[in-house]
Amino acid sequence: MKKFAALALLLTLTAFSTAARAAPLQLLFFYPGGQGSQEAAQPLLDAFAESLKKASGGKIEATVTYLSDTQAGLDFVKAQKPVAAVLSLDAYLQHAPGWGAKVIAKTLQLPSGDGTDRYFIVSKKGAALPTSGPLTLLSQRPFSPDFVAKQLFLQLQGMQLSIQPLRNPVGALRAVGMGEKTDFILLDQFEYANVMRLRAAWVAGLAAAAESAKVSSAPVVVFPGPGSAELATELQKALVKLGSEASAQATLQELRMKGFQGAQGL
Repeated sequence: MKKFAALALLLTLTAFSTAARAAPLQLLFFYPGGQGSQEAAQPLLDAFAESLKKASGGKIEATVTYLSDTQAGLDFVKAQKPVAAVLSLDAYLQHAPGWGAKVIAKTLQLPSGDGTDRYFIVSKKGAALPTSGPLTLLSQRPFSPDFVAKQLFLQLQGMQLSIQPLRNPVGALRAVGMGEKTDFILLDQFEYANVMRLRAAWVAGLAAAAESAKVSSAPVVVFPGPGSAELATELQKALVKLGSEASAQATLQELRMKGFQGAQGL
Protein backbone atom coordinates (compact mmCIF):
# COMPACT_ATOMS: atom_id res chain seq x y z
CA MET A 1 0.00 0.00 0.00
CA LYS A 2 2.83 2.41 0.85
CA LYS A 3 4.55 1.63 -2.45
CA PHE A 4 1.29 2.25 -4.31
CA ALA A 5 0.76 5.58 -2.51
CA ALA A 6 4.32 6.66 -3.30
CA LEU A 7 3.88 5.71 -6.96
CA ALA A 8 0.58 7.57 -7.15
CA LEU A 9 2.24 10.67 -5.67
CA LEU A 10 5.12 10.46 -8.14
CA LEU A 11 2.73 10.15 -11.08
CA THR A 12 0.73 13.12 -9.83
CA LEU A 13 3.83 15.29 -9.51
CA THR A 14 5.03 14.23 -12.96
CA ALA A 15 1.67 15.05 -14.48
CA PHE A 16 1.69 18.44 -12.74
CA SER A 17 5.19 19.20 -14.04
CA THR A 18 4.22 18.17 -17.58
CA ALA A 19 1.10 20.31 -17.50
CA ALA A 20 3.05 23.27 -16.18
CA ARG A 21 5.59 22.92 -18.98
CA ALA A 22 2.81 22.67 -21.60
CA ALA A 23 1.80 26.29 -20.95
CA PRO A 24 4.32 28.92 -22.16
CA LEU A 25 6.07 30.65 -19.29
CA GLN A 26 5.72 34.41 -18.92
CA LEU A 27 9.01 36.28 -19.41
CA LEU A 28 9.07 40.03 -18.82
CA PHE A 29 11.52 42.65 -20.07
CA PHE A 30 10.96 45.54 -17.63
CA TYR A 31 12.90 48.72 -18.42
CA PRO A 32 11.21 51.81 -16.90
CA GLY A 33 11.65 54.74 -19.26
CA GLY A 34 12.96 52.50 -22.06
CA GLN A 35 12.35 53.23 -25.71
CA GLY A 36 9.58 51.73 -27.82
CA SER A 37 6.38 49.88 -26.98
CA GLN A 38 5.14 46.34 -26.56
CA GLU A 39 3.34 46.51 -29.92
CA ALA A 40 6.37 47.75 -31.84
CA ALA A 41 8.67 45.27 -30.12
CA GLN A 42 6.42 42.21 -30.49
CA PRO A 43 8.10 40.75 -33.61
CA LEU A 44 11.49 41.07 -31.88
CA LEU A 45 10.12 39.53 -28.68
CA ASP A 46 8.65 36.62 -30.65
CA ALA A 47 12.02 36.09 -32.35
CA PHE A 48 13.70 36.08 -28.93
CA ALA A 49 11.21 33.49 -27.68
CA GLU A 50 11.97 31.27 -30.67
CA SER A 51 15.72 31.59 -30.12
CA LEU A 52 15.30 30.75 -26.43
CA LYS A 53 13.24 27.69 -27.29
CA LYS A 54 15.92 26.50 -29.70
CA ALA A 55 18.74 27.13 -27.22
CA SER A 56 16.88 25.12 -24.57
CA GLY A 57 16.40 22.16 -26.90
CA GLY A 58 12.66 22.80 -26.91
CA LYS A 59 12.36 22.72 -23.12
CA ILE A 60 11.48 26.40 -22.67
CA GLU A 61 8.56 27.94 -24.50
CA ALA A 62 7.94 31.54 -23.49
CA THR A 63 5.55 34.40 -24.02
CA VAL A 64 7.70 37.54 -23.86
CA THR A 65 6.40 40.96 -22.80
CA TYR A 66 8.21 44.31 -22.85
CA LEU A 67 7.07 47.16 -20.60
CA SER A 68 8.67 50.57 -20.16
CA ASP A 69 6.00 52.18 -17.98
CA THR A 70 6.79 51.72 -14.30
CA GLN A 71 3.26 51.24 -13.04
CA ALA A 72 2.34 48.95 -15.94
CA GLY A 73 5.34 46.77 -15.11
CA LEU A 74 4.47 46.57 -11.43
CA ASP A 75 0.84 45.75 -12.25
CA PHE A 76 1.97 43.05 -14.68
CA VAL A 77 4.13 41.35 -12.07
CA LYS A 78 1.29 41.44 -9.56
CA ALA A 79 -1.47 40.24 -11.91
CA GLN A 80 0.31 38.01 -14.43
CA LYS A 81 2.93 36.55 -12.07
CA PRO A 82 5.68 36.02 -14.65
CA VAL A 83 8.14 33.21 -14.06
CA ALA A 84 11.19 35.30 -14.94
CA ALA A 85 12.16 38.85 -15.88
CA VAL A 86 15.00 40.87 -17.35
CA LEU A 87 15.12 44.04 -15.27
CA SER A 88 16.92 47.32 -15.65
CA LEU A 89 19.35 47.78 -12.76
CA ASP A 90 17.28 50.53 -11.12
CA ALA A 91 14.11 48.41 -11.33
CA TYR A 92 15.94 45.44 -9.85
CA LEU A 93 17.35 47.39 -6.90
CA GLN A 94 14.03 49.05 -6.15
CA HIS A 95 11.60 46.19 -6.60
CA ALA A 96 13.23 42.74 -6.80
CA PRO A 97 13.97 42.38 -3.05
CA GLY A 98 10.26 42.81 -2.29
CA TRP A 99 9.39 40.20 -4.89
CA GLY A 100 11.85 37.66 -3.50
CA ALA A 101 13.32 37.34 -7.00
CA LYS A 102 16.64 35.54 -7.49
CA VAL A 103 19.33 36.58 -9.99
CA ILE A 104 20.34 33.79 -12.40
CA ALA A 105 22.04 35.73 -15.21
CA LYS A 106 22.99 39.15 -16.56
CA THR A 107 22.81 40.67 -20.01
CA LEU A 108 26.03 41.23 -21.93
CA GLN A 109 25.03 44.75 -22.86
CA LEU A 110 26.56 46.48 -25.85
CA PRO A 111 28.94 48.10 -26.49
CA SER A 112 30.94 46.74 -23.51
CA GLY A 113 29.58 43.20 -23.77
CA ASP A 114 31.16 42.26 -20.43
CA GLY A 115 28.20 42.25 -18.06
CA THR A 116 28.60 45.89 -17.08
CA ASP A 117 26.97 49.17 -18.00
CA ARG A 118 28.20 52.73 -17.72
CA TYR A 119 26.45 56.09 -17.81
CA PHE A 120 27.55 59.48 -19.08
CA ILE A 121 26.48 63.00 -18.20
CA VAL A 122 26.71 64.87 -21.48
CA SER A 123 26.82 68.63 -21.85
CA LYS A 124 28.43 71.40 -23.88
CA LYS A 125 32.11 70.67 -24.54
CA GLY A 126 34.16 72.34 -21.82
CA ALA A 127 31.29 72.47 -19.31
CA ALA A 128 32.03 71.20 -15.81
CA LEU A 129 29.60 69.72 -13.32
CA PRO A 130 28.98 71.89 -10.28
CA THR A 131 30.54 70.51 -7.11
CA SER A 132 27.90 71.88 -4.74
CA GLY A 133 24.40 73.28 -4.71
CA PRO A 134 21.60 72.26 -7.06
CA LEU A 135 22.03 70.14 -10.19
CA THR A 136 19.35 69.05 -12.65
CA LEU A 137 19.89 66.09 -14.96
CA LEU A 138 17.66 65.30 -17.94
CA SER A 139 16.95 61.59 -18.36
CA GLN A 140 14.62 59.36 -20.35
CA ARG A 141 14.48 57.03 -17.37
CA PRO A 142 12.66 57.77 -14.12
CA PHE A 143 15.79 57.36 -12.01
CA SER A 144 15.65 58.51 -8.43
CA PRO A 145 18.28 61.01 -7.27
CA ASP A 146 19.42 58.39 -4.73
CA PHE A 147 20.09 55.82 -7.46
CA VAL A 148 22.08 58.30 -9.55
CA ALA A 149 24.16 59.58 -6.64
CA LYS A 150 24.71 56.30 -4.79
CA GLN A 151 25.07 53.86 -7.70
CA LEU A 152 26.30 55.86 -10.69
CA PHE A 153 27.98 59.16 -9.81
CA LEU A 154 29.24 59.05 -6.25
CA GLN A 155 30.63 62.58 -6.56
CA LEU A 156 27.05 63.90 -6.66
CA GLN A 157 26.24 62.76 -3.12
CA GLY A 158 25.32 65.68 -0.91
CA MET A 159 24.18 67.84 -3.82
CA GLN A 160 20.63 69.04 -4.40
CA LEU A 161 20.08 66.64 -7.28
CA SER A 162 16.90 66.48 -9.34
CA ILE A 163 16.03 64.32 -12.35
CA GLN A 164 13.71 65.73 -15.00
CA PRO A 165 12.09 63.68 -17.79
CA LEU A 166 13.63 63.90 -21.24
CA ARG A 167 11.11 63.45 -24.06
CA ASN A 168 13.24 64.25 -27.10
CA PRO A 169 16.85 63.15 -26.50
CA VAL A 170 18.16 64.01 -29.96
CA GLY A 171 16.54 67.44 -29.90
CA ALA A 172 17.93 68.18 -26.45
CA LEU A 173 21.42 67.01 -27.41
CA ARG A 174 21.34 69.05 -30.61
CA ALA A 175 20.38 72.18 -28.67
CA VAL A 176 23.27 71.64 -26.25
CA GLY A 177 25.75 70.85 -29.01
CA MET A 178 24.78 73.99 -30.91
CA GLY A 179 25.20 76.12 -27.81
CA GLU A 180 21.50 76.94 -27.50
CA LYS A 181 21.17 75.30 -24.06
CA THR A 182 23.44 74.31 -21.18
CA ASP A 183 21.59 71.20 -19.96
CA PHE A 184 23.24 68.14 -18.47
CA ILE A 185 21.85 64.99 -20.12
CA LEU A 186 22.16 61.46 -18.74
CA LEU A 187 22.82 58.68 -21.29
CA ASP A 188 23.73 55.01 -20.99
CA GLN A 189 26.78 53.57 -22.75
CA PHE A 190 24.85 52.43 -25.83
CA GLU A 191 23.15 55.80 -26.31
CA TYR A 192 26.38 57.70 -25.71
CA ALA A 193 28.32 55.60 -28.23
CA ASN A 194 25.61 56.04 -30.87
CA VAL A 195 25.38 59.80 -30.36
CA MET A 196 29.13 60.32 -30.55
CA ARG A 197 29.25 58.33 -33.81
CA LEU A 198 26.82 60.67 -35.53
CA ARG A 199 28.33 62.85 -38.25
CA ALA A 200 26.12 65.86 -37.54
CA ALA A 201 28.07 69.07 -36.94
CA TRP A 202 26.46 69.69 -33.55
CA VAL A 203 27.95 66.47 -32.12
CA ALA A 204 31.37 68.16 -32.07
CA GLY A 205 29.95 70.56 -29.48
CA LEU A 206 29.19 67.75 -27.01
CA ALA A 207 31.39 66.09 -24.42
CA ALA A 208 31.01 63.89 -21.36
CA ALA A 209 31.13 66.08 -18.26
CA ALA A 210 31.22 62.90 -16.12
CA GLU A 211 31.48 59.16 -16.61
CA SER A 212 29.95 56.80 -14.08
CA ALA A 213 31.56 53.90 -12.33
CA LYS A 214 30.92 50.55 -13.98
CA VAL A 215 27.71 48.99 -12.72
CA SER A 216 25.97 45.71 -13.40
CA SER A 217 24.09 45.33 -16.65
CA ALA A 218 20.45 44.22 -16.55
CA PRO A 219 19.98 41.19 -14.28
CA VAL A 220 17.73 38.25 -15.16
CA VAL A 221 15.65 37.03 -12.23
CA VAL A 222 13.30 34.17 -11.51
CA PHE A 223 10.36 34.64 -9.17
CA PRO A 224 9.69 32.25 -6.28
CA GLY A 225 7.21 29.48 -6.99
CA PRO A 226 6.77 25.75 -7.62
CA GLY A 227 9.59 24.35 -9.74
CA SER A 228 11.48 27.65 -9.77
CA ALA A 229 14.82 26.03 -8.88
CA GLU A 230 14.63 23.57 -11.77
CA LEU A 231 13.45 26.28 -14.13
CA ALA A 232 16.25 28.62 -13.03
CA THR A 233 18.84 26.03 -14.01
CA GLU A 234 17.29 25.34 -17.42
CA LEU A 235 16.69 29.02 -18.16
CA GLN A 236 20.22 30.02 -17.19
CA LYS A 237 21.71 27.34 -19.46
CA ALA A 238 19.53 28.41 -22.39
CA LEU A 239 20.29 32.11 -21.95
CA VAL A 240 24.04 31.51 -21.79
CA LYS A 241 23.84 29.32 -24.89
CA LEU A 242 22.02 32.04 -26.85
CA GLY A 243 25.23 33.99 -27.35
CA SER A 244 26.76 31.16 -29.36
CA GLU A 245 23.68 30.50 -31.50
CA ALA A 246 24.27 31.97 -34.96
CA SER A 247 20.55 32.24 -35.64
CA ALA A 248 20.06 34.40 -32.51
CA GLN A 249 22.69 37.03 -33.28
CA ALA A 250 20.46 39.46 -35.20
CA THR A 251 17.83 39.33 -32.46
CA LEU A 252 20.40 39.90 -29.71
CA GLN A 253 21.91 42.84 -31.60
CA GLU A 254 18.49 44.48 -31.84
CA LEU A 255 18.13 43.97 -28.09
CA ARG A 256 21.46 45.81 -27.64
CA MET A 257 23.32 42.81 -26.29
CA LYS A 258 25.60 40.02 -27.42
CA GLY A 259 24.16 37.45 -25.05
CA PHE A 260 23.93 36.54 -21.37
CA GLN A 261 26.26 35.28 -18.67
CA GLY A 262 25.31 33.17 -15.69
CA ALA A 263 25.26 34.95 -12.35
CA GLN A 264 24.20 34.34 -8.76
CA GLY A 265 23.98 38.05 -7.92
CA LEU A 266 25.21 41.42 -9.06
